[in-house]
Amino acid sequence: MSERLRFIISGFFVGLAELLPGISGSTVAVAFNVYDKFILFLANLKLSNLSFNIKKLNEVFFLDLIIPFFLSMVLSVILASNLILYLLSSYTEYFLYFIGVLMCLVSVLIAFRIKEEFGKHIRLNIQFLFGILFGLLLSQFSSTPLDPSPLFIFFMGFIAFSFFLLPGISGSAILLSFGFYEIIISAIGSINWVILLPFSLGCLISVLTMPKILNQLIKSFKLEIMTFFTALILISGITILPIVTL
Repeated sequence: MSERLRFIISGFFVGLAELLPGISGSTVAVAFNVYDKFILFLANLKLSNLSFNIKKLNEVFFLDLIIPFFLSMVLSVILASNLILYLLSSYTEYFLYFIGVLMCLVSVLIAFRIKEEFGKHIRLNIQFLFGILFGLLLSQFSSTPLDPSPLFIFFMGFIAFSFFLLPGISGSAILLSFGFYEIIISAIGSINWVILLPFSLGCLISVLTMPKILNQLIKSFKLEIMTFFTALILISGITILPIVTL
């Protein structure tokens, strides 16, 4: 398989994964071995790297790979969002079961991967408890207004893309935790620019500001971050199951 074809295929599955809470698009990118170049592309987004020389731009930004990757990802998001919206409206309970179980399974798999660290570091047990409590708090107070403000939508875009950059953490799961998942899925399916513009702007600001910050946070607090959001995703998955009321 050529490298360009691999980026096209991975872009499609990354977009699909980001629409399903519990599945991390970055983890899919890692699985397809495109994550490193994607992060390097984001890290190279500096004014000093801009040029009118197409060859130089391609060397710095891997445009022959990144452009097909993004186009494939956008196509996947547009196509799949309508399907997800249909499932949400027509088969609500079944779809919520699927998403809830998926989020729980993914969080359990992540917890299993780092389980040995729990016995070594008491702080991870505390982080897990905080994640559970924060998830329970969000389940009680995270109902998004029917007409959210542009600032709130911007914040959701910033949060979603920031977590998209973290392998193992699902941006959609975070949106669902904040009660914003169905709104953005509906906006994508109907091309609602009133919501998509501030959301996209939030994503853009995240692209320009977060890669270096996240890189430093991961170096210093990787286990703590993974533990907290594993617990948050777990409790969010449980609370959306139709038979569970908390």
